[in-house]
Amino acid sequence: MAVTKLKTFEENWKRALADYQNLVKRIDTDKKDFVKFATANIISKLLPSLDILELSATHSQDQGVQMAVKQFQDVLFAEGLQEISPKVGDTFDHEIHECVETLPGEPDNTIAEIITKGYKINDYVIRPAKIKAYVKDNRN
Repeated sequence: MAVTKLKTFEENWKRALADYQNLVKRIDTDKKDFVKFATANIISKLLPSLDILELSATHSQDQGVQMAVKQFQDVLFAEGLQEISPKVGDTFDHEIHECVETLPGEPDNTIAEIITKGYKINDYVIRPAKIKAYVKDNRN
């Protein structure tokens, strides 16, 4: 009887230890996910500022403005930000593009014009690229 109780206690102890180890792993995963989410959230709030800086840089010959934009971009890219830069003629992809207008034309479902580039972080789209797309006119 004592041997049976001892085995039962040992099995329960092993289960409790395994549960604890799984909990530690889960907490570690949750922490990493939280950091990724928080980073994406903060960076998405900085994107309008990046847009304004980039627009300023295109209209300015001041080397200081160019350097400030480059440094800001470098910091964001080091944190995992990636540009979504579609090209005219690419196929429209609803996961990374937002079609703001359709134009009659061919080939069907292709990008006609880029309005703004998009961004993703850790393969999560935080702002889709805004585009205009060609749509085949089927009124005939």
